[in-house]
Amino acid sequence: MKISVIKIDSLKVHEHHLEIIYSADKFQFSTKIFYHDVSFSGLMQKYSQPFIQRIVSHIALFEGMKLCSLFPEYYDISVIAEYLEPAVLDLFVQIYQGVFGQHWYENNITDYQQPEIITSQKLGVSQPAEILGNHQTILAGCGGGKDSILAMKMLEEAGIPFASMQYSHSVYGKADFQHHLISQVLECVKPTSKHQISIFDDFTDFPFLKLYFPENSGITAPETPVSIFESLILMLDQGYNYLCLAHEKSANTGNLFWDEIDKEVNHQWGKGLAAEQILDQFIREHLLTNFKYFSILQPIYDYRIFQNFSKYPEFISKIHSCNVQKPWCKKCPKCAYVWLGLMAFSQQSIVNEVFKNNLFDDVDLLPTFREMVGLGEHTPFECIGEIEESRLLMKRCLERGLTGKALDIFTEEILSDRRIKWQEIEQKYNFVYSTEHAIPDWIFEKIKEQL
Repeated sequence: MKISVIKIDSLKVHEHHLEIIYSADKFQFSTKIFYHDVSFSGLMQKYSQPFIQRIVSHIALFEGMKLCSLFPEYYDISVIAEYLEPAVLDLFVQIYQGVFGQHWYENNITDYQQPEIITSQKLGVSQPAEILGNHQTILAGCGGGKDSILAMKMLEEAGIPFASMQYSHSVYGKADFQHHLISQVLECVKPTSKHQISIFDDFTDFPFLKLYFPENSGITAPETPVSIFESLILMLDQGYNYLCLAHEKSANTGNLFWDEIDKEVNHQWGKGLAAEQILDQFIREHLLTNFKYFSILQPIYDYRIFQNFSKYPEFISKIHSCNVQKPWCKKCPKCAYVWLGLMAFSQQSIVNEVFKNNLFDDVDLLPTFREMVGLGEHTPFECIGEIEESRLLMKRCLERGLTGKALDIFTEEILSDRRIKWQEIEQKYNFVYSTEHAIPDWIFEKIKEQL
């Protein structure tokens, strides 16, 4: 079966949520985005109905990108075209080609660039406006992992007020459970406000792909880029000018270089500095002139983040990062990597209380650990660090007296190589890159000592 046209059938703005209906030829899907403390009628009075319609139309456009996992020929956006500007089509292509490299690789697709975007009516024009109110409070994203809690702690210790933004997605399980887990993390800091977004999506949550397209590797979605657009509703409602996420320098490096398409494949591309910069520039030029999006952890690698995180042992039992079964499935690359980093720097007794098992001895995870340290075809397709970064973490685990099958493999196949310049590697990953980021100067001056 081949899909010809994916389409936005309708976009409805309700009092507290958005409802977007998509179709893929004869199949239909819905995405519902709930804002727990936003009144859309109040937001339209504060700004205007057409302006808010413009913002939500951009959300609908990028939420629909997940249907591109079906490799459609066309993407029909007629229903929202009047609220979009031509420049957003170029942005769509940039985001798609950056995010979907892994999907092409996994499906061995070398001759597909993106769907052709079609519309039966003319696109609108760029009409940027201002966020009302000059709010110095930072809106800080919180996914519940080590990065976001460390970022918020940095803001707190620097005396910079921040509000938290958390969201659940049906693909990760029950919304209430996800929000409960994140709320446990937020108990460790003191945001001025706590905002929640809940997304219910029957394209990603239902077994559609497995039943109708079993040969397809799975659904890819531009999760970070679309969340940036979804956060704009909160920023407009509360008058926040700054959006802060916690993406590390490690996200800028791909998993492999695919010779067949002469392109790097990076699972984390949407979190990287290049994506951050083009999204920030687009929103300021075409939507909100006094908006700023940045990552507060962009100047440092994961190796240093784990090291900084170890200063807060009380965080260990609160965080969660698994995308398979929250809080930890203990069987996926993300769980293995977080375990590795925590054991390298944090109090091992507390980490053991959380994970219960020595993951270095899990036979099922040995291929994953091999890939992490460069003994596979590529690093695992997950949000993890670079090869040499994982090697440093394993070396540190050994120096701390840890044992296990994965560490035996590392000792035999990596550590035995006397040509490896460990000191130079550690200098790279334990360094603060003070110019390779987009953090506003006034914020960087206040937080740089904590990096």
